Amino acid sequence: MTRRHALSCAIAVLIATGVLLANSPHYVVDPAITVDGTTLLLDAKAAGLGDVPDVNFSLTGTLDVFSRCYNRGGNKPQADNKQETIAVDSSFTVAVNNGQTTIDHQLVATAVSSLDCPGNQIVKIESLSFDLVLAADGFPQLTATLSSD
Repeated sequence: MTRRHALSCAIAVLIATGVLLANSPHYVVDPAITVDGTTLLLDAKAAGLGDVPDVNFSLTGTLDVFSRCYNRGGNKPQADNKQETIAVDSSFTVAVNNGQTTIDHQLVATAVSSLDCPGNQIVKIESLSFDLVLAADGFPQLTATLSSD
C-alpha cells in the first residue's frame, strides 16, 4: 500500500468516526415523570440526535389506578371502587432543533380509567402508580424505564 493510499484510508476513517461521534444520542436531562392530580407529566431533554427534523417516541407499560365515583358535592357514595391495571401505549413526535429536543408529554389517567359512574357522578383517581418504558424510534440509546416504586 502506498503512503498516499494509506493516508487517504486514514482520513476516510477519521471522517466516518467523526460523523458517528456527532450522532451520539443521549439524555442531557434524564426522563422523569411527576404526577399532578390525575395527569402524568413526562419531562426530558435529549441531544446528539444529528440532522433529523423530529423523533418519534413511545411510552408503553402499565398504570395501576385506584378510582372512585364522587357526586357533584364531592362526596363518595356507597359504591364499588375500582382497582385496575391499564395498559399504556402512547406515541408522540417531538421536533429536533440543532440535534436536540425537549420532551414535554402528558398522559391523563382519567382518560384511561374504565370506571363508569352513574348519573351525575364523576370519576376521581384516588391513587396511581406506573411502570413505563420510554423509547425513541431509531435511537436505542434513548430507552428509559420509569417507575413510581
